[in-house]
Amino acid sequence: MTDKKSAGRNALAAAEKAGPEFIGKTPIEDAQAMEALHTRQTQLVEQFGDGLPWHPDHYEAAIRSELKRGCDAFLRAGRYLLVARECALHGEWSGLLERLGMESRQAQRMMEAARRIALLPNATRATHLIEATGSQSKLIELLSLPDDQFVELAETGATGGLDLDEVEEMTRDELRKAVREARADLEAKDQRISKLSDDLNKEHEKTIKAQRKWKSASPDEQQLQLQHAVTDAEATIVAELGASKSGLRGAVIALADHCDQNNLDCDAFLGDVFARLLDGVRKVRDDGQIAARIPILRDLGMEG
Repeated sequence: MTDKKSAGRNALAAAEKAGPEFIGKTPIEDAQAMEALHTRQTQLVEQFGDGLPWHPDHYEAAIRSELKRGCDAFLRAGRYLLVARECALHGEWSGLLERLGMESRQAQRMMEAARRIALLPNATRATHLIEATGSQSKLIELLSLPDDQFVELAETGATGGLDLDEVEEMTRDELRKAVREARADLEAKDQRISKLSDDLNKEHEKTIKAQRKWKSASPDEQQLQLQHAVTDAEATIVAELGASKSGLRGAVIALADHCDQNNLDCDAFLGDVFARLLDGVRKVRDDGQIAARIPILRDLGMEG
C-alpha cells in the first residue's frame, strides 16, 4: 500500500557541492578570508605561472630548470617564485629555497625583477630592456633604480643620463656606476623641487602674516606700510638707473661716448628712451588723478 505522505513524490538527489571545500565548514569570516586568498593565488598562477597549475613539486622543478638558463629564464624563475611564495603552505617556502640552494635575498631580487617587468606598460619595450641587459646580473643592477626611473628607461630608452643602448656594452661595474649617477640626478631634481615647494610655502606664510598684520593695523599704520612699499619700489628703480658706470645711466653714457668718438648720431634714439621713461613716470603720477606736486630738487652735488 502506498504511503499517502509520499505518494506522487520522487526522492531528491543530493545537491552537488560547488565552490572550495571549506565553504560551509568554517566560520563565515574565515571562509571569506580563505576565499580571498584562493582568488589571489588563482590570479597569480594565471599572471605569472604561464599555465602551470600550482603544486610545490611542479614549481620547484620549473624554477630549478630555469635557473640553469639565461636572463629570460631568470625572469621566468622569478615569476614562478612569485606564485610559490604566495601559494606555499607554512614551512614550504623556506624548504623550497633550501632545496634550491637559494638565499632569500636572491629570491626577492628575482621576484622583484619579474614584478617590475610585468608592470611595464609596453611589452615590446620590456623585451628591448631585457635584450639590452643581456644578463641577470645587469638586470639586478637596474633594479636599484626607483620604479619611475625603471619605467622611464624602458619606455624612452634613457633616464638621468643612463642610456639603454649603451647598457649592453657596459660591464657590470660600469652599469652600477651609471645607475648610481642616474639615481643621484633624480635625487638632486627631487631636492630642487622640494626646495622650490618649501620656498613657495614660506612665501605663502609670509603673505598670510602680512594680510593679518594689515587687517589688525590702524589707518595710520596702514599708510606707513603703503609708503614703505612705494619707497622700496623707488629704490629698485633708482638702483636700475645706476651710476656713471652701471645701470641705465652707464649704458647711456657709453653709447653717447661711442657716438661722439665716431661722429655718429644717437640723439633721436636716446630722446625716445627718455620720453618713454618720463611717460612712465607721468602715468604713475596721473593714475587715479593723484594730486601730487612735483617739487624741483636741488642739485646736491652727489655723484652716483
